[in-house]
Amino acid sequence: MAEFLARYRWFTPNRVSFAGFLLGGIGAAVCVLILPLWTAGVCVAIGDFLDYLDGALARAQGSASREGAIFDAVLDRYIDFLVIGALTYLTAVILNPQRDLFIEKMTFMTSETALLLGMAALLGSALTPYIRAKTEAEGKKSIPTIGDRGWRNRILVVGLIAGQPLWTLA
Repeated sequence: MAEFLARYRWFTPNRVSFAGFLLGGIGAAVCVLILPLWTAGVCVAIGDFLDYLDGALARAQGSASREGAIFDAVLDRYIDFLVIGALTYLTAVILNPQRDLFIEKMTFMTSETALLLGMAALLGSALTPYIRAKTEAEGKKSIPTIGDRGWRNRILVVGLIAGQPLWTLA
């Protein structure tokens, strides 16, 4: 697909990155607006696909650059924070069991539990790329991690489509 899009100069890697960012932002908004969560999952999945496409497009067009990689990485962190933050808000505030809205028989889930899980997820999503970058900056081989962005996004997409925000955060 990257080779096909590379023929059209209007499709730049940065535009594709930004389109993925917008779709992820729409997915986060869907979580907060209490629209069907599967729609948020679809938005995040398409945005994630575009995130992988932008690098391939840059290589196919011969326009790969350090600046483009930084732009992409910054947008990735924003999307991580927006989507995980929206899931945390949804679970802690909107779906709070004391409000009797959507969750029944989840007595173990409190707002505090959701907030702690959300903060842990945000911390993990921020620290994983930081640790990798710091390790490589020190001239050492990057250590393997269990929580790279691809796996995090797969978990987010499956959890959103399944309509399970708390388990997605966990």
